[in-house]
Amino acid sequence: MLQEFVVSPWYRELADYLARAEVRWAVLVPGVLSAAILAYYAWARRISSRLQLIWILALPVSFYFARWQVTSESEQLFIYSAFSMACLLLAFRRIYISPALAYALTFLSLWLVDLTQALCHAIECGIPLDRFYTGVGGGGLRDALFLMPLVTAAAVSYAVARLRSRGERLAEI
Repeated sequence: MLQEFVVSPWYRELADYLARAEVRWAVLVPGVLSAAILAYYAWARRISSRLQLIWILALPVSFYFARWQVTSESEQLFIYSAFSMACLLLAFRRIYISPALAYALTFLSLWLVDLTQALCHAIECGIPLDRFYTGVGGGGLRDALFLMPLVTAAAVSYAVARLRSRGERLAEI
């Protein structure tokens, strides 16, 4: 049974996709880093139910506002990162969120929206479902999956540092 799986065209397509350099930088590296960060925070019990709720509520907003731009040369998905905005709103309200946790949750929200949008797009356009994911992370180091979590973590770090430099006390979420 394992032999049949390994030689199947579906497995070969997935292996080829994961072997691409741009996918490694935009999906695998941030994905492993995000999983490690989340595992650490979950093990330390530092992910509050309020933060989980904010993250879950941000997902449909990001999904709804995602837009496809289809031209004769390419198909691009533009995603609005609602969780990134939520992180900045938390800082504005003087509520602390760890930049590392903001990074991990931003990546996961964008990755989930990217995957579900790619699946929906494949269903709508009649693209074979065995390789609907091939465009996810295709931008490599310029992909939002790579850049937006970094920008979110940097913005949260900056906001927290500015608030603390003014002597403001931040509440835990």
